[in-house]
Amino acid sequence: MTDIDLLIFDMDGVLVDTTECHRRAYDDLWRLVGVAGRAYEQIAGRKTIEVVVELTAALNPTTGQVAEWVGFKQQRARHYLKTEKIVFHDSLECIGRLGRQRSGLRLGIGTGASRETTAMVLGRFGWGEAFSVIVTGDDVAAGKPAPEVYLSAMERAGVAPHRTLIIEDSQSGLTAAVASRAYTASVRSGIQADHERFLGSFPDVRTLLAKLNYSEQ
Repeated sequence: MTDIDLLIFDMDGVLVDTTECHRRAYDDLWRLVGVAGRAYEQIAGRKTIEVVVELTAALNPTTGQVAEWVGFKQQRARHYLKTEKIVFHDSLECIGRLGRQRSGLRLGIGTGASRETTAMVLGRFGWGEAFSVIVTGDDVAAGKPAPEVYLSAMERAGVAPHRTLIIEDSQSGLTAAVASRAYTASVRSGIQADHERFLGSFPDVRTLLAKLNYSEQ
């Protein structure tokens, strides 16, 4: 493995434990529109609009209805995210330390969450200044498993894939990361990728960074 200049973190499931918040928000939406949902693990990491379009297709909704439903889900998610205990303590420790360092290692976010939700979560934990590049679901045309969010982050940072490590937790996110040609690793979920630049699956962010000798830089 070569030296890494850019660490890109997925947000939901990697830095913060938002699964129940998003699950509840989607459940609220499915009850509202009267459709059968899907297990959250099957849609985690994807853009909300893509999930809503796919699962409400049988209703033949208008563009306005889709926008209304997406807004409803995002509003419900933000309601839960503001009040629930969502931070992974190892992430709080690691991002705080890495954000204070001046080693040349840059941090980025590549998430399917909306720009408003991302800003709210990062602001809640004082992480806004730690990340030099942030790409959200609102900033790309195609969400994960398409690699656009990660390709955009690397382009904005001016860092090549072989100098980048992407940290993911969902299958759709890991597929996107692998397709970007960056180095990849998974945390918290145990998911794997059969790829030469996949570094392995780790129990948490702290363990991954320690393995890569970033914990004390």
